[in-house]
Amino acid sequence: MEFKNNPIVPLTDDSPALHMINSSFKEKLIKERLASYLKAYDNAPREYNTLKPLDQDQANGFFAISKLLITLRQQMVPYPNDYFQGRGIVLTVGKSQLKFAEVNLKMIEASGTQLAVQIWYSSTQISEKNMIKLFDKAPKVNLSICCFVEAQCRTRTKSWQIDSNRVYRPLIGRMKKHFPYKPAAIVSATFAEVLFLDSDAYVVRDPEELFLSDPMYLKFGALFFPDAYTSRQHPVVWKLLNTTCGEQEYELDSATILVDKKRVWDGLYMTKLMNDHHKLFYEYVTDGDKDTFRLGFRYMDVKYYIVMIPCATGSFSNLHFCGWTLCKTDSLAQHIYINHVHLFKHEGLRYNRNNLGYTRIGLGDPNNNSFIFSHCRYRPFSTTCFRIVENPNPEINQDKCHKDQFKSKDIEYHKYTLNESLLFEESRNNHIIMSKTDYLMPSFVDNLLKFI
Repeated sequence: MEFKNNPIVPLTDDSPALHMINSSFKEKLIKERLASYLKAYDNAPREYNTLKPLDQDQANGFFAISKLLITLRQQMVPYPNDYFQGRGIVLTVGKSQLKFAEVNLKMIEASGTQLAVQIWYSSTQISEKNMIKLFDKAPKVNLSICCFVEAQCRTRTKSWQIDSNRVYRPLIGRMKKHFPYKPAAIVSATFAEVLFLDSDAYVVRDPEELFLSDPMYLKFGALFFPDAYTSRQHPVVWKLLNTTCGEQEYELDSATILVDKKRVWDGLYMTKLMNDHHKLFYEYVTDGDKDTFRLGFRYMDVKYYIVMIPCATGSFSNLHFCGWTLCKTDSLAQHIYINHVHLFKHEGLRYNRNNLGYTRIGLGDPNNNSFIFSHCRYRPFSTTCFRIVENPNPEINQDKCHKDQFKSKDIEYHKYTLNESLLFEESRNNHIIMSKTDYLMPSFVDNLLKFI
């Protein structure tokens, strides 16, 4: 499936100077983020909607979960001091994901990062022979492949055993999906600080900057990123977890997770345990693994920060935008770091310049409700789209998508260099921009199309 971007007459870039943030505006953004966090989470109500009924199946499921949660608390293990070292990128892979993992390694290599990479797998799902082939795909990457079953890691030239007591194997059973691998790989990886990436979540620039300087990561020790849905859990879930009501909080896109394991260990390990019992949690609480992170952290009262900067890459028809990826910025919306090329495989889309031509992003403090971020079927496109529109926006079409119309002020043609900031002055705060993807993420499309 392919959509064509109609040509647009380029606007003159009236800001030829470099877009650089000054220290005073940066401090203002940090204060806004912290205030927004307190407003959204610490002051959230503890009461939940008692009017939404439970059917008998839900009642049975939630009762089983309430008893299980007590058991899971008893299964918690302490953080192993002096075991984990350094920072690194972690991926998991099954046989069907090998192609995407190869592309991911090439994108990591192209970013020039010096971060080491570990790819975790199970020898019951994929052979070591197939895994070894990954070393040839990006020879400059400091890569190790690590096996849950054998408690062993290897590079191109050597292999070694890991302490089996520090390999927290996922209990996946006969499940075809590999969702439980994610939290198991994060807690098992030998890094103290982890950037986890799904195999189709590709780096745009060197992500080491996030570890070193992102203010919300340094404050909380955990950065999460949103999916385009507000919480769909039954309200009783918040009571089960003994937490504040999170109905207005966005669900997570667990394709990208940044954590300092020592600081948030209890949340991470509870997430791993929840995924070991995926049959219950996936059926009654969350769509796959993604929200077990948010809920595991909440249950253990471990703080986290969701980078609620809506961002998507897709196609622009000269009147309408349809996003097919979820791109991730740092917490201050200075740069795009990762692009989760999400819907292409689900919607049968072709990887080409038309379908990756434009990127739309909502800059500013999202908890002021400046934007509506949604995933819905949007005409004239025949696929579902990620939508970013201004709020309030009461117009909803027959497919329950918020309508919008092209506004020339939303299009910009500034070609960003590596160190320029997207949100660099007050006039851009709480504002939606759209630009050619090549202008916002130089080389991303070229590299992806070359490697995919």
